[in-house]
Amino acid sequence: MNVILNGKKSVLEKTMSILELLKLKKIKPEVVTIELNDSIIDKKKFKATSIKEGDRIEFVYFMGGGC
Repeated sequence: MNVILNGKKSVLEKTMSILELLKLKKIKPEVVTIELNDSIIDKKKFKATSIKEGDRIEFVYFMGGGC
């Protein structure tokens, strides 16, 4: 299945949920926000939200910092 992951073409072997993709990429759900086709997905919906052919997925990380 072809998707765009963080702006790059990527192939996933099967249909999967956002939570499954995070596990595959070894990313903790607590540290990332997911944007799917320009919409932010609530963390509570990661398990129920399926990724489909042609979807655009962005991992958005928040970083602390400052002076």
